Amino acid sequence: MSTFSVYRFKGTESFDTPEGVMTPLFVNEQISIIRLSLPSKLAVPAHSHRNNIVAVVLRGRLEVFQGNERTALEEGDVFFTPADVALGISNPSQSDAEILAVSYPSSYKSVETLKERLRSFARRG
Repeated sequence: MSTFSVYRFKGTESFDTPEGVMTPLFVNEQISIIRLSLPSKLAVPAHSHRNNIVAVVLRGRLEVFQGNERTALEEGDVFFTPADVALGISNPSQSDAEILAVSYPSSYKSVETLKERLRSFARRG
């Protein structure tokens, strides 16, 4: 029998990372959902992840780039990055931007394991 679950995001811990401020919202072995806030003028070099990522621009404007190809995104746009494909992202605007990123399969078994990984970024930097 399936179990219905509710997760409350109010007061959820956020982590300052090189990719922006990450707030893990939901994590299990199949899927991870993270809210990512990208401060004005942040540029994240092209890099890859071990999982597929679908992201929705919730607020602001962004640019994603792969090689010399750049694509401007705005609120409501959705982008997809397959596993192991390098993609960069930047916020060239004067205001913060926010995305909701869904990655699958998840690299983490629980939200606590992801939080511990994000804490390690803070210890290093």
